[in-house]
Amino acid sequence: MKTPREILLTRHESANPKLDHIRRTALSAAPSTAPRAARNARRKSLWPVPAAQAVWQELIRPCRRAWAGMVALWLVMWGINWGLSDAPKTASSARPVSAPAMFEALEEQRRLLAELVPPSSSQPAEPPRRNPPPRNDRHPGILTM
Repeated sequence: MKTPREILLTRHESANPKLDHIRRTALSAAPSTAPRAARNARRKSLWPVPAAQAVWQELIRPCRRAWAGMVALWLVMWGINWGLSDAPKTASSARPVSAPAMFEALEEQRRLLAELVPPSSSQPAEPPRRNPPPRNDRHPGILTM
């Protein structure tokens, strides 16, 4: 009795010449190995290019969405930083205050502070205790049942 393999081989034996012809035409159309060797020699001379391609293939391409999200976040942060950077420019354009005007403003602030804060009492405040009594002392007035 024949095995299923032998049955299939005899049934499709007529297709072998056609398959051989297709194989020969495909191999003749394929580029030869000589240009590939020349390409490899060029790649070895330009070592950053294959390294960059390898980094792209291994690190960036598999997780493009994550990298795109990080780029979007950086752009948003850059935009916020750029938008908020206007305030220091206006402050730096203000003219400097002269020393007499600064002393006058300081004296005005001292007068206002003296009006708002009442004068302290003549008695000095009690200094805080350095060692508070322990909290676990039993009080003699506690009744027990």
